[in-house]
Amino acid sequence: MLEKAGYRIAHVDQLQWEERKSVDGWPSRAGLYYDDKENNLCMRLIDYAFGLTEPRHVHAGSHAAVILEGEAFIDNDRLGPLDVILGPSNKPHGPLVYPKGAKIFSAFQGSYFHSEIQVGSGESEYRLIHADKLPSRPGVDAGCQVKNMIDYGLGRLLLELYSFEPGSAWSAPSVLAALLVQGEAIVAGETLKVWDYIYLPQKATRGAIQFPKGGRFLAVTMR
Repeated sequence: MLEKAGYRIAHVDQLQWEERKSVDGWPSRAGLYYDDKENNLCMRLIDYAFGLTEPRHVHAGSHAAVILEGEAFIDNDRLGPLDVILGPSNKPHGPLVYPKGAKIFSAFQGSYFHSEIQVGSGESEYRLIHADKLPSRPGVDAGCQVKNMIDYGLGRLLLELYSFEPGSAWSAPSVLAALLVQGEAIVAGETLKVWDYIYLPQKATRGAIQFPKGGRFLAVTMR
């Protein structure tokens, strides 16, 4: 990762990809943004192929999976860009169908080893979150609006969406990590494009993030 002025920066076009196959043989791949071992939190970009179905499964860890591109169908519900699947620890969920493929930001706390499961409790203990149905609140900085995407159900993990108007700035970001999902940002003189990522060491001193054209960050915080 590139380190500048208290920020660690990962550009999406420089990610190292792990090529994988799903249990039904369809290809997928995972690009690692950051493996935060102190918080047992792994943040990745997952690329699911056209037509792939992820079977019903369970895992020991918990995740927030955010659709970035494409769509997913689960429980007769369609999820599009910025919608979220909250997968609690040891709670079966799926199958998930990606008829057009999908790119997903995954914030996974704990083990992400999956076990396929055919029979569950019959109860849907995961959550499907539609971003456009969530309320916004004013941020600390002028020209900023914030949505709580996940504020319970994943232990200490808080997932928020920060939206910034053109010409605004994020004066004192205190989150753990953030993914640019729309627009453009200037971070310590470095230009970030869509799906570029920053990690913010908590003891570092850093300056403001600028949004000359506006932008939106998906932010992860460990409370």
